[in-house]
Amino acid sequence: MDASRWGDPIRVLLVEDHPGFRLVLCALLEADERLIVIDDVGSAAEACEHPMLEHVDVALIDVGLPGTSGIEATKRLRQLNSEIRVLIMSGSGFDSASDEALAAGADQYLEKGALHEDLIEAIVDAGTRGRDPAHSRPDS
Repeated sequence: MDASRWGDPIRVLLVEDHPGFRLVLCALLEADERLIVIDDVGSAAEACEHPMLEHVDVALIDVGLPGTSGIEATKRLRQLNSEIRVLIMSGSGFDSASDEALAAGADQYLEKGALHEDLIEAIVDAGTRGRDPAHSRPDS
């Protein structure tokens, strides 16, 4: 990615199947000037078929999506956009899914109950690392 774009807001795709939580989370993310929510969708299929996917810096994905899980969505998104950073969220805390998510290509596994400052900083950190060629993923 062009170094002149580093000052631009980090572009986030929010993938969460619960509409109420998605609405609150979207508002929380949009309140931070370092972030812009490109879109919020309710399924892995919507995320993987999103017309702006190539412009997304960070995908924030619920691990427990119906149908295609967040872990499967991570694999597919990484195939479609090798530069995307993926953060997986779980409402059940850290369990065996965390190892599986990281093995699938997720950059970080977060609890939904994390402090909003921690969530925002995780997104900013992932997005910043994704824009810095010195911090590219080894499998990219």
